[in-house]
Amino acid sequence: MKITRVCCQGCGADLQVDESVRFATCNYCHAKLEIVHDPSVTHTRLMEKIEQNTDRMAGNLRVIELQNDLERLDREWETRKENFMVHGQNGHRYLPGSSASFVDGAIFCIGGIVALSFGFSPHRGGTFSMVALAVAAMLFYGAFSRFTKVSAYRAAAIRYERERHNLARRIDKARGG
Repeated sequence: MKITRVCCQGCGADLQVDESVRFATCNYCHAKLEIVHDPSVTHTRLMEKIEQNTDRMAGNLRVIELQNDLERLDREWETRKENFMVHGQNGHRYLPGSSASFVDGAIFCIGGIVALSFGFSPHRGGTFSMVALAVAAMLFYGAFSRFTKVSAYRAAAIRYERERHNLARRIDKARGG
């Protein structure tokens, strides 16, 4: 067992430690010390600073994890929005809006009523009435489908915004803000 003299980084006191010791507490100032055995010299390092750096790095890691969660949430939302897209003229795709869906729904319903009125006029045949009924049903379904898509999109957008806001708040809190 070889005894080595080192200096406490907390108070400057001389300490004697066994060369196999890795950690010690100063008898004078009670500082927690790491005993560093380099090939040329043995010295001490305050554990408090190491703990502070470790805590800071853990906080930075938490911020990075939360930022990754936020980026993942944004990517998933962009992918999910595709499911809510509706087709416009010339194959143009767009997110449904309540006013456009209302207009589309109104047009579909009016078209359905017109189809039914033509289909069930007294001088039309039964086959024409069935076709008119099928067209009207498709138009009413189209109107219902648009309204359903708008409400589903709004609910999903609200959930996304709420989750995004919570993650952003947690990032600010993890940063100490």
